[in-house]
Order: sequence, then structure tokens, then C-alpha cells
Amino acid sequence: MNVLISVGGRFHAIELATNLYRRGMLARIITTKSWYCKDVLPKDYYRALPLPEVVGMIVRKIAPLRKRGYYSFVKDNLFDAAARKYIISCDIFHAWGNYALASIPIARSYHARVVIERGSTHPLYQDRILQDECERFNVAMERAHPRIIEKGLQEIEDADAVIIPSDFVYRSFAEMGTDMEKLHVVPYGVDLQSFSPAKKPDKVFRVLFIGNIGIQKGIHYLLEAWKQLNFKNAELRLVGRIERGMEPVLAGYRGLFSHRPYVPHDRIQREFHRASVFVLPSLQEGSALVTYEAMACGLPSIVSENTGSVLRDGQDGFIIPIRDVEALKEKLSYLYENPDAGKEMGKSAEQYVRQFTWERYTDGVVAVYENVLERG
Repeated sequence: MNVLISVGGRFHAIELATNLYRRGMLARIITTKSWYCKDVLPKDYYRALPLPEVVGMIVRKIAPLRKRGYYSFVKDNLFDAAARKYIISCDIFHAWGNYALASIPIARSYHARVVIERGSTHPLYQDRILQDECERFNVAMERAHPRIIEKGLQEIEDADAVIIPSDFVYRSFAEMGTDMEKLHVVPYGVDLQSFSPAKKPDKVFRVLFIGNIGIQKGIHYLLEAWKQLNFKNAELRLVGRIERGMEPVLAGYRGLFSHRPYVPHDRIQREFHRASVFVLPSLQEGSALVTYEAMACGLPSIVSENTGSVLRDGQDGFIIPIRDVEALKEKLSYLYENPDAGKEMGKSAEQYVRQFTWERYTDGVVAVYENVLERG
């Protein structure tokens, strides 16, 4: 069996490609982020297509185009059009969602089976919940272009199998009437060499959020909960890019949090080591990698039921409803008042997440490949 991966970005495709190469199963990976491949793959096994990423970033800086969702429309379609020229003979064509519709017929011409990876909820579910939230708070959101949504839906229809990361995502697809026989839940992994526990350097109760600071992540609910709690010797630490349109929302909480717009991934572990608890109250996620990383660093977490987290409620932290300020206040107060209980939850999380390696993820993906090949 040989596998061709096509992905207009990084995601976790590099981990998959590396593991497939070690198993003698990789035909090629086509990606815009080839510099991640250089240290782990021979040059013949990856094809670099950086231009779509560059053009996409230019489009993102043009306000009228950004507001209409042309960033992903341009970037994703440019990559797809370019990638189709570099598809070679393979048994499995494994592509990330929104990057593959033009490439699928080429892969089919080699009699390949098509596997689409969707890292988030069903496209229509995602668009609906985010549009509703933006209307609630009068925030202008960078919505996906309607034709990109249509493209994603057609890819799902054309695929032999669709890999998704969590039961929450599975339910969103079920709600939208997807052919459920196509769906395969394969949880993500974490690099345990890069993320591990360490002693916290101070006694500040530090709540950590990592991710784009925008409506999707539910950051406005965390800010409101934090404002009402007014803890002593405590800090709310936000790490991530502030999305356009969020400035008016954040203005109401000025002075209540510290912010760092960017931390290189190889330094994120330091943020976890300084934290007491990790919080991610998202309205929708596939299965946020940052939750695995927080667990691996021995942190208790408070996550919404829509994060697709592998966290066990009450053991490794807490799972709460979306849009629930009172639940956030309750769980934060518990961890603030019971630091020893938080440490025990963090230890439990660290031990539990050890099983979620990228090797295990690859095993699950290969099982999907074998399934579609057996079905013929």
C-alpha cells in the first residue's frame, strides 16, 4: 500500500507523513509548508507549493475580500489546482478538506481510493453556529466563502472515507444527514517529547488560554466569567492572534488579562508550565491539539462539550456546556479554592493522554485505508 497526502498547510499531516514513510507506505506529501518536511523526509518524498499560502495572505490583507471569505477561497483553490499536477500513482489519496476537489479525479485515474480528513465539524454546522454567535454579539466574522463550503460538501460526497477526530464531530455530521458509513473517528496525538510536566515557578493562580482570540473560541464567555470572579493573586493569560472584529468585545475587559499575540510552537510548553489551569470554552472544534498538549504538561483543563477533547470529566478536568458563564465561574472557583485537587487532576490527565501518540493516530488512519481497500 502506498499513500499520497495532499494538504494546503501543516496541520498534523507532517506527523502522519513521517510515520507512513517509516513504515514504507508514503508515496509523496504535497504541501504549502515544505520546510516542516526537510528535517524528517527525503526530498523525493515531498513537493513544495508555497505560492497559494503567499497569495492567500495578500488577499487576507485586503479588507473587502477578507470580509467575504476570499482568503480561504483563493488559497484553497490555488493549492488544489497546483497540487493536481503532482499527483502520482498511489493506492490511497489522503487529502485535507477543502484542498482536494480538483485533485480527486486525477487520483481516481490511478484507481486510488479517496480519504478526506476533516479537522472540524460539518461545514454547515460550523457556519450555522458561528453565524448565530456573531449576530448575538454584533461581531463581523471572517466566514467561509459559500463556494468553499460547497466544495467541502462535494469532497465529502466524493470520498470513500472521511476521517474525523471526535465523537462531537461525528454527531455534527449525523445532524446534517451525512452517510455515516463513510465516517471514521480517529483521535489525534501529542508529541510527548515536546510536552511534559514541570514544576510551576510561582504561586499565582494563572488561567491559560491558547488559540485565536475570536468568537469561535468562546473567549468572550471566559472574559466575562473572569471579570465577575475577581480573584486575588491571579492572572488570565491569553496567547494568540486577536481576530479582526474582536477589538470592541475585548475593550470591555481591558486590564483584566495579559496577552501575547504569538509564541512559537516549540516554546508553548513554557506557557503551560506557568499555568494552573488551561481553559478552552469553544463553540466548536474538531479536537483541539492544544488540549492534548495541556494534558501532557500535567494541567487540569476546563473545556466546552464542543471541543472534541479526550479529557475525562471530573478526572482530568471539567467539561462544561457552551456559552455558560456560570459553569466557567463554578469550575474556576473550585480549582482556585482547591489547588491540590487541581494538581491531582493534572496528574491524571498527563497519565491518561500518554496513550494518544501520533503512532496510535497513524495506526487508526492505516486501519481506515485497509477498510476502504478491502471494500474495493
